Amino acid sequence: MELIDKLKLPLRIPLKKEMGLLGSFSMGFADVGADIFLALGLIAAYAGGAMPLAILAAAFVYVLTGLSYAELASSIPVAGGASVYGERAFGKFSGFIGGWGLMLDYTIDIALFAVASAGYLSFFFPQIRGAFALTSTLLILALVLVNLFGIKESSFVNSLLTIGAIAVIVGIVTIGLATTFSLNEFLSGLRPIGESPGWHNFLYSITLAMVAFIGIESISQGAEETKDPEKTLPRAHLLAVGSVVVFALAVSIVSLGIISPQALAQKADNPLVAVALALPFANLIVPIVAFTGFAICFVSANTGIIGVSRVTYSMSNHGLLTRKFQWVHPVFRTPWVTIILFSAIAIVLAAVGDMFFLGELYAFGALTAYLIANIALLKLRFSEPDLKRPFKVPFNIKWKNAQIPLPAIAGVLGCAFMLFLVAWLHGEGRNFALAWFAIGIVHFFTYRHYREKQAREAASAKEPLSAQNTPAVPANSAE
Repeated sequence: MELIDKLKLPLRIPLKKEMGLLGSFSMGFADVGADIFLALGLIAAYAGGAMPLAILAAAFVYVLTGLSYAELASSIPVAGGASVYGERAFGKFSGFIGGWGLMLDYTIDIALFAVASAGYLSFFFPQIRGAFALTSTLLILALVLVNLFGIKESSFVNSLLTIGAIAVIVGIVTIGLATTFSLNEFLSGLRPIGESPGWHNFLYSITLAMVAFIGIESISQGAEETKDPEKTLPRAHLLAVGSVVVFALAVSIVSLGIISPQALAQKADNPLVAVALALPFANLIVPIVAFTGFAICFVSANTGIIGVSRVTYSMSNHGLLTRKFQWVHPVFRTPWVTIILFSAIAIVLAAVGDMFFLGELYAFGALTAYLIANIALLKLRFSEPDLKRPFKVPFNIKWKNAQIPLPAIAGVLGCAFMLFLVAWLHGEGRNFALAWFAIGIVHFFTYRHYREKQAREAASAKEPLSAQNTPAVPANSAE
């Protein structure tokens, strides 16, 4: 064992267990389901009529990864997600890379969805379009206050607004199919991909569609604050995965049967408002859709704050980041340092980044974590075959005394392919992400060196003290 692992950390204040199934599901749906309100316009800009196919390709990777998270979260019910799973399977460096990717993902989540919230809010207050940065900042500051008071209050906000978002999505799909949807309109946009939108644009749209399926990690970040996590977490994962895939495909198909992809792309910051404007009784429906879009994106930004504060708290507890990230408020028992720090970074990103750039970075961080989680699941099936697994990924084959889940293998390949596409097709995002991970790697080895130095100094300080306290042995003691 390394000296650094012998260095005892101070006793930490535990987080409260206050979330049930609805709260846990809402964390996943709010983060992923909100992407439906955001990503349709981005995807339509490049996929055109092939948007449902792009969404289906991304959904395939999402479902496979969601199954892996359901097993891992039920087996290792602690905050940290891919960071904890990577460390458990491969050691601290893998755990750090997974966590560092999540830190990028969640910080971008806060910024991206604060901007999206402002976009939907501008329907009611058009003057916001001239003050997006200020509006986004005020929204993030409001969420900081909510999160400082505790997960119970934050989870209640998530649950309430998630229920409203589900009702509105179901309403749009139902009303659209019953009144305005045109099968001819939908089919007219379906052409050979090589002809329209072209393979380059289609592959690009798949990377943007991946934005619509980022956030399943959020459920595992609340593991230490979830009641009966071994049962609750896998149920929440499966509910979130199933509902998001169904809603994303349904909304994309219905939208293309009502308005053109170009009309969706022109409303990239509030695409469902464009759909609602084409429905009967638009004067009643549009304000409801706009408010719900604002609310669910606001909740997703809130989930980003929960996620980044918990993953850094977990990484600090595992000795991967400074101990200051373990600081918990003595009254509210929330990780207040990380809540404030990463919300401040998100405010800067929201002020200087556009939605396409933020979307690129969002996919980079999440896919890194997803890839590590899928690989970690396979490794743990070999290294810890007897680990208690309340939920197991199905469709296993036996190999070398281990049960190997085929969906996890497909998840590794799918995530690796998606990560390759994102790195290949998004130059600015790739450069920023590489810089982010380079900084992280330097930090990891620098901090590890600092911790090892501390451990050596602590060990050397104890040795003279031990020698002083050892009673002298008389020369003739053997007689």
